[in-house]
Amino acid sequence: MPSPPPRLYSLPRDEGRALLPTGFAAGVAAFVVGTLAVAGWLALTTSGSFSTLDAATEMTAGKPVPSAFVPVWTFGGAMGLPVRLIETTGPGRAVVLRNLVDGFDGAADSWYWLGALPPVCVFLAGIVTARLAAWSRRPAEGFVTGSSVALGFAATVAVAAVVARVGLGDVPPNADGFVRIGSTGFHPTDLDGDSVGLPLWGAFSGLVFGVVFGGLGGAVASLSPFR
Repeated sequence: MPSPPPRLYSLPRDEGRALLPTGFAAGVAAFVVGTLAVAGWLALTTSGSFSTLDAATEMTAGKPVPSAFVPVWTFGGAMGLPVRLIETTGPGRAVVLRNLVDGFDGAADSWYWLGALPPVCVFLAGIVTARLAAWSRRPAEGFVTGSSVALGFAATVAVAAVVARVGLGDVPPNADGFVRIGSTGFHPTDLDGDSVGLPLWGAFSGLVFGVVFGGLGGAVASLSPFR
């Protein structure tokens, strides 16, 4: 009598050990590849250095933005994440939010492919993970396997939120004694310790992207002709 197909929890231990590192690496690669694609698009469609783009420098009161940060912030914008400044000094609380994708020329045309880029990258990462880890005998198993990319993708978003930030403590005031960011004016001392970058809660969005789209990629990998 033929044995029943193996269930997810009864798969060989060797495959289980390979799954998490494979999914993690694929999730990191999905973020990196997506950011590089955005960087290439920016290089072809914008003039001058990334750091001179109005959409970025207006968030930092004109302070130059490291060129590598702009593609990261833009890829985050394609995920729906804003570039954010939160000012908590004093009795009030001011929040300045800006999605960089909305600030580029022709954003209405560009948003469609930029918005599709993160899901596609994570989806492909899920397919690759399912194929390499070989936990894709059935769609349900493939979904679980592909969703393992969520950890790497979310971790990379968190690292980008912490590292790709621009401090505002040294921005000089204008003639009126204020530092203007967008339509909001700040006293320069209020900006000490503040910075502009992706919000840390974007890691949760990365987790959702990984589970949903990575899982779908893994499920597709379990189907013919991908098997």
